[in-house]
Formats: sequence, structure tokens, C-alpha cells
Amino acid sequence: MPIDRGSGTFSFKYSREVKTYEIDIQQVVHNVIYFYYFEEARIEYLKRLGFQLKKEIIIDGVEFVVAHNEADYHEAARLGDQLTIFARISKIGRTSFTFDLKIVREDGAEMCSGRTTVVAVEKGSGRPTPIPDHMRKAMEAFEGAKVNAAAD
Repeated sequence: MPIDRGSGTFSFKYSREVKTYEIDIQQVVHNVIYFYYFEEARIEYLKRLGFQLKKEIIIDGVEFVVAHNEADYHEAARLGDQLTIFARISKIGRTSFTFDLKIVREDGAEMCSGRTTVVAVEKGSGRPTPIPDHMRKAMEAFEGAKVNAAAD
């Protein structure tokens, strides 16, 4: 069931608690940790679609690498906060796809929002390659009409 979180509908959510090792000297979640939260949500999202990721992120001989990562920080998360990371794939190109992500505290406060572009590359050469068809179809089916197909 889609989840509406203000700026649009998210198809996936992943919850976690802020841990002691994620806190910096100012007693808030260190800014880089939000990228770890985004990565956790992206991996759980792909697992939900049936893609089991092993040591490397390889599906059908295709590796997936992050080409772009961005975050906007809205409010600081603190130790013990219960966070929900919302994720959706907003764009699927020929060789890449883009995740929109949002982190919300249990009281509804938005902590951070971001976007990550992932590129499919040939294992070994690192050259961009088309996203495997069954993976593209699984993402499109999960996201429905919300996916904005775009050319790379």
C-alpha cells in the first residue's frame, strides 16, 4: 500500500532506531550517517522486490554503483529516536534509476530528504549497461504509475 508523506507517495518504508555509534560530539546523528540510512533503505527496498544482494551488488552479472547522492538536512536526529526511512524509485532510465528518500522521526518531523542515482555497469569494465529487464519490470510493477521513465 502506498504511503503518503507530504511531497508524494512512497511505496516502501524501513524503520530503525538511532544507535550510540551514530552520534557525534554534539549528541546528534552525524551528517554522514544519513547516507548509511539511505543505503539501508535502498538495500531493503531491493530485497522486498526479491533481489538478494550478496557481498557485491551484482544481479545477472551487472553491478550497481552509486553515481550521485544528495541530502537536505531539516532537523537533527538524536540517540534513541525511532526513524522511518521512506523510499521510492522516481525515475528509471536505460542504465540508471533514481531513488527519492525521506527520513521521518516517529513524531512526524522530517529529519532529512535526499536522492540517489544508481547506475548499472558491466562487471569488470565498469561501463554503463542496461538494467536487466526483470529488474526493471519488478521496479515498475512495485512503483506503478509513479515511475517517471526517462532516457539516460
